[in-house]
Amino acid sequence: MGDFLFKRFIKNYENVKDVKVRDDYGKLAGIVGIVSNGLLCAMKIAIGFISGSIAIIADGINNLADASSSVITLVGFKLASMPEDEEHPYGHARIEYLAGTAVSIIIIMVGVELGKSSFDKILHPSPLDFSPAVVIVLLIAIAVKIWQALFNIAAGKKIDSLALIATGTDSRNDVISTSCLLYTSDAADD
Repeated sequence: MGDFLFKRFIKNYENVKDVKVRDDYGKLAGIVGIVSNGLLCAMKIAIGFISGSIAIIADGINNLADASSSVITLVGFKLASMPEDEEHPYGHARIEYLAGTAVSIIIIMVGVELGKSSFDKILHPSPLDFSPAVVIVLLIAIAVKIWQALFNIAAGKKIDSLALIATGTDSRNDVISTSCLLYTSDAADD
């Protein structure tokens, strides 16, 4: 699916050394991340409120943070593609590294907050109401996050972008955390 999107939306997608093509890869990855994470966020928060699951709401908020990271990636690639000027005679390409650093900071902050929330739930447990809708949403989220991981890592490798590879790695880690939620929901049904 990634190659299909690259071919469909990036003119001269094979010429990854071209600054414009590289910028288009970053823009596409950013837009895909914003849309897919926004949809996952809305689904998870809605199901979390319906089921009364703080964990699913927190996972939805994590998707909101991922969408924010995609905005940073999008802006970072846009700024990095700016041509050289008097103050930046070698261009603005290093902005991509700053965008990757910002994404990493967001990932760490969300992880700390989820850790605090989880610790609080361990100290103050409450009964959970899991339904088939919860399981379906979590399975959809896992499938989307697996695809996001593969898409971003492939795009990152094509254009040699550590920021996109890091985003893909974060999506892979989200698969693990959402799978833990799914396992917990199955265990709660037993």
